[in-house]
Formats: sequence, structure tokens, C-alpha cells
Amino acid sequence: MQVQMNQLFDKINSIPQIPEVVRTLITQFNNPKIDFGVVAKNIEKEQVISLKVLRLVNSAHFGLSKKIGTIQEAVVMLGMNQLRTLVIASGMVGAVPKIEGVNIKHFWEDSFRTATYAKWLAAETKQAPDLAFTAGLISGLGRLLIYMGAPSAANEIDQHVSSGHARTELELSRLGFTSEAVGAELCRRWHFSPDLIDTVAQCGAPLMAEEVYLPACVVHIARYISHAQYTGIDLEAILDAFPYAVAEKLGLTKAFVVEKLPELLLLDSGLDGLMD
Repeated sequence: MQVQMNQLFDKINSIPQIPEVVRTLITQFNNPKIDFGVVAKNIEKEQVISLKVLRLVNSAHFGLSKKIGTIQEAVVMLGMNQLRTLVIASGMVGAVPKIEGVNIKHFWEDSFRTATYAKWLAAETKQAPDLAFTAGLISGLGRLLIYMGAPSAANEIDQHVSSGHARTELELSRLGFTSEAVGAELCRRWHFSPDLIDTVAQCGAPLMAEEVYLPACVVHIARYISHAQYTGIDLEAILDAFPYAVAEKLGLTKAFVVEKLPELLLLDSGLDGLMD
């Protein structure tokens, strides 16, 4: 499998790269010694990211009482955790090129929803919200890389998925590996932490792992809800097909899901402005 996947990466002319400040924020989730002042200054050096983040911070979504002109001010008004979210999302969006055959706007809308839902679910189940958010945000990147390296196979797989076939089985039979495995390999090449790599690798089918990894369960559920919302099915249909077996691993009962799902569906990532 690894040889085949390396061949896929070899076919991709330009592997997406992320700015160093984004890598720093991702790799230092739980570092209590991180100097946020230094990080803010490094963010300001990334002019494209800074401009996008400041434009978003000053949008109606955040409803701040005064205009924010610098990243340092944004840290004060929003807090570093919120700013971290905006910078990571902006850096990821900027790193991925437009790809033939992919509606990149829909891709990021789905990724933003998934990340937002994953962060909420992580907080409810005592998992790491920052890890869940980032894993949710990048969990679909493997599909983009398959489109870049094997477009005909990617198109064929998507056509079958739209007809109701399971993506994981199709990818394994057609490619020999899953898009989640490709995304995890990209995370390795980006030198991300093992917990983030494992979350991305297992989120497609978390119950198939030898040892179930709970952050992957969080992202799996978030992806299901986001996709269901994108397809426009109603609440009852979402609940009927809900991955309750995965939810049980997180300690979530069916009653909890039924009660809280309407609240979850109302969450707004506030990140769509990063695509402008």
C-alpha cells in the first residue's frame, strides 16, 4: 500500500505546503510555554493570512465594538485560541490550489462545518477541541490529493459514491488505500503530531481500527453531520442513519444525540469569509 501511495504523491506536481506559523500553531496545541506575543508577530509577517484574518475579525459575524487593525489587537479582543483557529483555517485555505473537477468552495464549506462540529463534540465528550477542529478541517485533504494525482480514479469513485456506494470500500478496491490514509501521509510530510495523524487516518472508519481512537470518532461523526447537511436531508433522516455505534464509543447516548443535534446544526463556523 505504501509503495502505491508514494506513487500517488510522486504524480502530484506540487504538494500543498503550509506557512511555518501555521505549522507552529498546530504543533504547539498544548504547549503552556508558547509565547503568544512572538506568535502574533510571526502571524503579522504572513501578510496574506493577516489580511484575511483581520477582514474576518472585523466582519459582522464577530460583532466587535471597534475596528481591529492589528493581530496583536485581535489577540486581546478574541483570545489566542480563537485567533489560532482563524489563522490555521486561513493557512490551510491558502495552501490548497484550485483543482480541476473539484468545487473548492463546497469543499471548504464542508471542511469548515466539519471542523466546527468536531470542536463542539470534542468539548462535549472531554476530548481535545483544538485537535478535533484541526483534524476535522484537514480530514478531507486526501480526496483532493487523489484528484491531483489520479483524477480519473477520483472521478469514478465520486460517481459511485453519489450513487450510494461506500467510499472506503471503493477507494480500497480502486486504489489500494483510502483518502484518509493519503491525508495522514500528508500530515506526516508536514511533520504533524502522531495524535493528529492518527485522527485523520482513522476518521473514515474508526471502528475498524484495532484500538478505537476517540478523537477519530469525534471527527467521523462531525463529517457525517456536515455531509448530511450539505445533501439537504431533514433532521429525521439524519437521525435515522446516524452512526450511533461510533457515538457510543464517546459515551453519547441516542437520547443525547436526538436532544442536541438541532443545537449542533445551528452552529456557524464564521470562516466562510476566508474563501473570498
